[in-house]
Amino acid sequence: MKISIITVTYNSSHILTEFIDQLRLNGQDESELIIVDSGSDDAEATKIIAQRKGATVVLSPENIGYGRGSNLGAARAQGEWLVFVNPDVSVIHDQLVELVRIGQRNEVHCIGPQVAGIDGRLKVSWGRTIRPPWRKRGSGYTDHGSLIHAETISGCCMAISAEHFRRLNGFDPSFFMFCEEMDLHRRLLDLNGRISVARDVVVRTPGGSSSLGVTDRWRSVERLIGHTRYVFKHFSRVEGCAAIGYNLLKIIFLPKFKRRRTSFVQYSKGLRRNVAGT
Repeated sequence: MKISIITVTYNSSHILTEFIDQLRLNGQDESELIIVDSGSDDAEATKIIAQRKGATVVLSPENIGYGRGSNLGAARAQGEWLVFVNPDVSVIHDQLVELVRIGQRNEVHCIGPQVAGIDGRLKVSWGRTIRPPWRKRGSGYTDHGSLIHAETISGCCMAISAEHFRRLNGFDPSFFMFCEEMDLHRRLLDLNGRISVARDVVVRTPGGSSSLGVTDRWRSVERLIGHTRYVFKHFSRVEGCAAIGYNLLKIIFLPKFKRRRTSFVQYSKGLRRNVAGT
């Protein structure tokens, strides 16, 4: 069984060598590593590192976001399973193989590991998809011992059957960043697919450290944009407009959106980009 490991980078050459070395891919003929650079300032450094390590390199001339970048990598992939991994995740190849095998044994079509911080503390990396607060909402997951079946799981490290990924036409490219994996999971559930977290596989990540020059404020606004796009796509237009109002209040009142004028401009541009689906 061949698996394709796909990672999308943006100004991430500073951690790429360590990421590839930790994978321990040497001599693993059944696997391939595909690195997609999304219009980085350090694209040439990424290209040199990837080629030196024997990875396939795909270069985008502009920053196209996580979903579209992942789709570019998937288009080059030859594996039966696609494993999407952020470059700041510490994981070895054998863990990814075990993750896929657990998925196959349990007829799960998209599966992720448990995710821990650098300190080893486990994070909640599963749950329910976004719903407006007035709609019925459960926990979004059921615990089955070694597996947790969930509506959505963390996209920092997840494996999905290549067959199902292609049936879904991959990630929706109208999501620039954030919520694209949740949208993929929702569409997979609509096909009666199964999504799970494997307790027996644990990876570590600091989260949000893969790209130089990206601030927490910028990420927070992009999360709001992805959230709004998701609500417009899967619920009514009225509920989408309500999401806009709710998110604007967050920008006004929450401290993490300081430099509020910049945050408003970013959110407005993101709405035109994402909600319009362009």
